[in-house]
Amino acid sequence: MSAADFQSVAAPAVASMRAQGLDQKHYSDALDAAGHQYVDLVMEGGGVLGVALAGYIYLLEQAGLRFAALGGASAGSITALVLAALDEPSAAKADRLVEVVANIPMASFMDGKDERDDDARDFINTMLQRPGLAKGLWKAMQILDNLDEMQGLNRGDRFHGWLTDVLAQSGIRTTRALRQRMAATPFGWHLRPGSLHAASQLEGQPTLPALDPTKDYLCIVTADIATETKVELPRMAALYWDDAGAVNPADYARCSMSIPVFFQPYRVPLRIRDDAHRKLWCELAGMDDRDMDPARVPPFPPPEACFIDGGVLSNFPIDAFHNTRKVPTRPTLGVKLQWDDRSHTITKLTKLVTQTFNSSRHCLDYEFLRKNPDFKQLVAYIDTADHDWLDFEMNDAGKLDLFARGADTARAFLAGFDWNKYKETRQHLVGAYAQAWPGK
Repeated sequence: MSAADFQSVAAPAVASMRAQGLDQKHYSDALDAAGHQYVDLVMEGGGVLGVALAGYIYLLEQAGLRFAALGGASAGSITALVLAALDEPSAAKADRLVEVVANIPMASFMDGKDERDDDARDFINTMLQRPGLAKGLWKAMQILDNLDEMQGLNRGDRFHGWLTDVLAQSGIRTTRALRQRMAATPFGWHLRPGSLHAASQLEGQPTLPALDPTKDYLCIVTADIATETKVELPRMAALYWDDAGAVNPADYARCSMSIPVFFQPYRVPLRIRDDAHRKLWCELAGMDDRDMDPARVPPFPPPEACFIDGGVLSNFPIDAFHNTRKVPTRPTLGVKLQWDDRSHTITKLTKLVTQTFNSSRHCLDYEFLRKNPDFKQLVAYIDTADHDWLDFEMNDAGKLDLFARGADTARAFLAGFDWNKYKETRQHLVGAYAQAWPGK
């Protein structure tokens, strides 16, 4: 397939968006000289369903939106990272993102324990077909060596190599380079003239502040189960790597996409370098002196970090860029890869296990949305129908369908989003927050 195939299936949504005049609406007060409107975007994880995220982004960009900060977990983190790496925030990048999506070698990511191992792929494909008990047990016996040797069916090496190459083609090999690219302030960066909330939005500044090269505009969520820490990368990278700026950002996505059992965890050696490093653990990970006491048994830190899929703790980190103290200059849009299903009948052991896992990965995100109901105005849900999130051998028709669904969901979201209403909501919340916690 080519990028043109994906663009073709999204064409009806693009045409409808323009016919409705949605490319003329206001969605943000952060603008550049060309009139592009800037938003932040957070994307849910969901395995191969992430193809739909590219369709969502494609439609938003066709409507004149550009992306300042990007976040996500698992598949959402991969899309966020690739989009961030392709070019500076002001550039049109969706067509190049589509090229990447069109050429993802998804089937090859099932790379087993070595180059000769096809048992993992056979097992996964068999399970997707809902086999009988006997056949399922037979296939499971064939992959016990993978689980015993590396705690996963697949190494994840091919994915890591592919993503490293994708980033390198855009000139990104280090976190330092990515941070610099994402902080490139667009030409003519300004606040929309006449904004009724300018005083709160600018926080006393005379003009819209430039993007800050010392700040991280990328948030990739992963779980370090060795220290029981929800990790946001690259913000917390200095906890795990001696030279965080030199880390290849592909490592972050490899951490976040490590679906338990499906991929082996990503491991990084751990040690406390000095007192400053010890204090950083306290600051970023909520530790205190008792946790860091060398006399504790077992001592902290463990020999290595063990990273698994960020979706285990937060599959939709919509809180990544939240600021309660001001009316935002740009909204943090969120896109999910499924409707929130809150009704389940638990009658079998398999359902008990899957819902235990699903509850743990959704509850933090549900709790944030409960406490910040204004964010419901910002979140869209892509109906991914009956596509399976672990179907790494999905056919072309399935990929095109997901992309089209993403594009049409974006069109529907833009039609219903009211930027001025959202700012009014936030203005009321800012006042309430100031009364409840004065001085903060």
